[in-house]
Amino acid sequence: MAWIDYQKALDRVPHSWIIKSLELIGINNKVISFIKKDMSYWRTRMRLHAENKLIEAEDIKIQCGILQEDSLSSLLFCICLIPLTEQLNRLDTGYEEHKTKTKISHLFYMDDLKLFAKSEEELQKQIQTAKTISDDIDMELGLEKCAKIAFKGGKLSSPTKFSDRHQQINTRARTGENVQYLGIEESEGIQHQQMKERVKQEYSRRLRMN
Repeated sequence: MAWIDYQKALDRVPHSWIIKSLELIGINNKVISFIKKDMSYWRTRMRLHAENKLIEAEDIKIQCGILQEDSLSSLLFCICLIPLTEQLNRLDTGYEEHKTKTKISHLFYMDDLKLFAKSEEELQKQIQTAKTISDDIDMELGLEKCAKIAFKGGKLSSPTKFSDRHQQINTRARTGENVQYLGIEESEGIQHQQMKERVKQEYSRRLRMN
């Protein structure tokens, strides 16, 4: 398995790629024109409180990235990554579930990507595909938060290095530090019952906040 993290993903996605992605999946031209016009009005402003006075900058046009905590922006970001998930599916790699014979190659939630493969060679192909497409759309991987781990027969095996261009993607798996996916710790030796309780408590805490 490999965990892929994007560096400031929501801030980096190019507006040009948002429009191109909408075109690729066949969104109505009127909707595309509306979104393109809407993005041209995206602005932000910097404010500095100093010595009992407020210093305020002029409007700064947002030329790259999406608006956080905005429902439309979240949808646009997911659409931008559809080509990546389609390309990963075309590789015909992944781990096959024995009972249903369903092959799973990856899980995607916003900018959190987790890859599954039945061999190190397959995993290498998946990582290279993710990196190539990400480079093409000018989205950078946060290598310090990426990790890889291998199990054989249900046991953690000694991780082998990626080729030089991927060598940095392995640090935490190599040292045995747990990796998180959607807030859940994942690695060998996780106490699953304790982890379930932690998830339940966190879920309840967030419900109370809302």
